[in-house]
Amino acid sequence: MKKRISFMIAIAVCFSMLLGGCGKKLTTENAPDYVKSALDACYKADFDAYMEFTKSTKEEAEELYEQGLDTNMEASGILGASVSPELQEQYRQLFADILNLSKYEVGEAKEDGDGFTVEVNVEPFIMFNDLEQELLPLLETEEAAALTTDDEKTQFVFQKMYELMSSKLEAPEYGEAETVTVHIQPDDDGVQTIDEDDLAALDAAMYSAIL
Repeated sequence: MKKRISFMIAIAVCFSMLLGGCGKKLTTENAPDYVKSALDACYKADFDAYMEFTKSTKEEAEELYEQGLDTNMEASGILGASVSPELQEQYRQLFADILNLSKYEVGEAKEDGDGFTVEVNVEPFIMFNDLEQELLPLLETEEAAALTTDDEKTQFVFQKMYELMSSKLEAPEYGEAETVTVHIQPDDDGVQTIDEDDLAALDAAMYSAIL
């Protein structure tokens, strides 16, 4: 069975959480903490500091995080595929594990008009760089050739991809750090908010090998 698959994980899907706005007055001293709290909430499921900054509840923050995982599942294509519920749950946990392994360091803030700029150093994942090349030989084995239905083939492909990705999490590898500048500016209501395009750039740098 020869089948090439395009596996995309839309990691920065909790923008709605990050763009919730800061409920306290930001300064050059605490603006980096606000950015870190938002990133920690999105990637690490660590909501404590984020809740303090945004005045949101833990239930609200957790719900947004789970919505992010839902979007990851939809973006991967697994929800619309003929894949067992057990494997779907394994993928959901895999996405959470990948998020938790994100590496970033938030730098100092500088005033920028009515807001701030904050530099974030990101170390991208590189252990997924050769993922497709590693997958293809598995699709040409006798086990794969013995499959007869499309459902069986789909389950097989997703299962092998899961096994490859999960094994790489045991010893994650990162590339050279890249700096992304994050802007914080007041919205129409005066609430200071992280720029969505900057978050997308940060996310693309972090997960370029997956996206």
